[in-house]
Amino acid sequence: MKRSLSRKGPVGRVAATCSVLGLMLAAARAEEVPSLGRQVMPLLTSRCVKCHGPAVQKNGLNLATPRGLARGGKDGSPVVAGRPDESPLWEAVSTDAMPPKEPLSPDEKAVLRRWIEAGAPGLPKVSPGDAPGSDHWAFAPASRPEPPAVRDARRVRNPVDRFLEAALEARGLALAPEADRATLVRRVALDLTGLPPSPGEISAYIRDPAPDAYERMVGRYLASPRYAARWGKLWLDAAGYADSNGYFNADTDRPLAYRYRDYVIRCWAEDRPLDRFIREQIAGDELVGYHPGGPATRPMVESLIATHFLRNAPDGTGESDGNPDELTADRYAVLEGATQVIGSSMLGLSLQCARCHDHKFEPVSQRDYYALYAILAPAYNVRDWVKPADRSIAGEPEPHELAAWEESTRAIDAEIIDLKTRAAFRDPFVTPDARRKKALDEAVKDAEGRRLPRPGRISFIMEPAGTAPAVHVLKRGQYGDHGPEVAPAPPSVLADPDNPYDPARTPGGTSGRRLAFARWLTRPGSRPAALLARVIANRIWQGHFGAGLVATPENLGYSGSAPSHPELLEFLASELARSGWSAKALHRLILNSAAYRQSSRPDERTAEVDPDNRLLGRFPLRRLDAETIRDAMLAVSGELDEPAGGPYVPTSPNDQGEVLVDEKAEGAHRRSVFLQQRRTQVLSFLDVFDAPSIVTNCTRRSSTTMPLQSLSLLNSDFVAARARAFAGRLRREAGEGPEARVQLAFLLVAGRPPTGEERAAASRFLADQPARYAGRPDAAESAWADFAQMLLGSNAFLYED
Repeated sequence: MKRSLSRKGPVGRVAATCSVLGLMLAAARAEEVPSLGRQVMPLLTSRCVKCHGPAVQKNGLNLATPRGLARGGKDGSPVVAGRPDESPLWEAVSTDAMPPKEPLSPDEKAVLRRWIEAGAPGLPKVSPGDAPGSDHWAFAPASRPEPPAVRDARRVRNPVDRFLEAALEARGLALAPEADRATLVRRVALDLTGLPPSPGEISAYIRDPAPDAYERMVGRYLASPRYAARWGKLWLDAAGYADSNGYFNADTDRPLAYRYRDYVIRCWAEDRPLDRFIREQIAGDELVGYHPGGPATRPMVESLIATHFLRNAPDGTGESDGNPDELTADRYAVLEGATQVIGSSMLGLSLQCARCHDHKFEPVSQRDYYALYAILAPAYNVRDWVKPADRSIAGEPEPHELAAWEESTRAIDAEIIDLKTRAAFRDPFVTPDARRKKALDEAVKDAEGRRLPRPGRISFIMEPAGTAPAVHVLKRGQYGDHGPEVAPAPPSVLADPDNPYDPARTPGGTSGRRLAFARWLTRPGSRPAALLARVIANRIWQGHFGAGLVATPENLGYSGSAPSHPELLEFLASELARSGWSAKALHRLILNSAAYRQSSRPDERTAEVDPDNRLLGRFPLRRLDAETIRDAMLAVSGELDEPAGGPYVPTSPNDQGEVLVDEKAEGAHRRSVFLQQRRTQVLSFLDVFDAPSIVTNCTRRSSTTMPLQSLSLLNSDFVAARARAFAGRLRREAGEGPEARVQLAFLLVAGRPPTGEERAAASRFLADQPARYAGRPDAAESAWADFAQMLLGSNAFLYED
């Protein structure tokens, strides 16, 4: 038996070895088949798109995308699967006819031939009716991908998780475990309201035994008035909102812009459908039938204010005083800014390159660019310009605004009468002197200077009735070098036969161009509406995870980043449209997912396979944005002033060049969104934590780490004042006992009790620190203020876990 086994052993080993070799050879052959996505498309896009890309399509052929390759050009498909010798693409590259002057190398040719021989795997099927513009995923018609099946569905809570879990499982990973309740309530509060939860809110959620406790907690924060201030600000950044005109150093005031800010916040508070929100901002005046030069009735005012969106771009035409060519350039710059804001905030497209020539990377021609110009030209007529200060009218004020103004006016009238009466009844035997008269005049002037303008005045996009101006392509972007005239039209890449752009003059006498564009952009089922939904869904995802599924939210085009989870983005966009364009519905879908509820703690395997966390196998730990840091400090210190709306709180530079808010000024402790947003004068504390300086607009924030941030946390007068107020709050609410104060301090700052190590460190600090203030009666209070300031500068406060 042993002998027979010993004879069979080598034979068995040889057979096994041959089998293994066969498998290895098969695997090697499989690896030899090039991947469409990893090898073929990068080769084509690097070597062929100069002549056959999104902008220039010789012979009608676009080789920048798989769909363009599958569609082919005027001569049909360039690829015959499995038969390279019958494929025009192979014939052109094998004979060195293409690319001209720079033929492919032998290795590059081999990649193409092997891929075609293998049957062109991965090449999509294209329907004959598909528009060529839909070759790129962002310009395609809307679809609703089916959430994929996953091997382990235990962590899945809704469809969002299936898309992420499937991608993770493909890499041998999985969603992380759920974070603890204290972490979750702080995360949700910061994301939805921009403020930390109160100890009472933390306790209520942690102690809630109901199965739907988390979902109801999310609902409470969505219903909070604080939600709109947070998410309204994110839209204001994307829309390029500012309280100044931004003409170099002549950065003059926009005193009525705040009404657009308040409109945006109201819309987010009431969850106004986002498609309606978009239409109002593009063409609110034409929607409500406003007659140029006529009265702005109260029902019209909201929609007129909405059109300030188109006035957000920098506009220095009120200050420019150069020669006629410079004045013309300044006017065109306003149009260019408005076009750029529309492109990046709504279309997710980089348009500005097409000002001078056809876009090199996007399917946007120079003619497309000026056709979009022509939509705005009736309101921004370069030859018949209206300066910014003159683009306002007196609207009908709200009753409460009018009552407050009348009360203020009566008070100032009474003050002036009192001043003059007292001056008139002076001793008649005393000769009046010039000093007394000067003092009276100055007192009256001061009182008059405190008069408020009558409320109701609004600033909006003004389009006069009458003939719209002609718009021409500007050769090489030169303002004085006119090319052919262009008709108004949206980007041709999104043109569909069943969604025509058809402007008609409105009853008010305006051109109707913006109204037609707004309806074209938001028409249900259209490709423009699908793109708009993708842009908005990506931006909302970015607000919760710190980065969008497309990392370039202003550019979903060919030159932008590819989506990390394309099917998930498409699903979210379809959900947004199906929900009636409800932002809050999309928030609920995202926040109720297991993906959002994950712990941020990485495991070794996840960190190795996905170091950048693009697969989202854990929640991304991230620093709070600048406004949240400031607002949270005010909330923790108990000083936050929460009245919403109204004129901005002014900022001003001090002698050292720091831009500050006067601590004694009314509204100094309001949320950051209500501070003056001056382009050249960003509040220094916000600036150091990466608040944007709005040159045109801001669709995503950078997040830097630099020494100046720590220095500000240690030395800023603003932080020191918040620390003193925070220490006072601890004393008032927790009493004199240090244990209770430390407990409350950590709940307010970190949303959780202190750990044992933190408690011991706090005790040592509070015991030793008063010695640094020896001999001072406030030594103990100063030590507590120092303790509070250290907590406000801690990672536990500055980061969302």
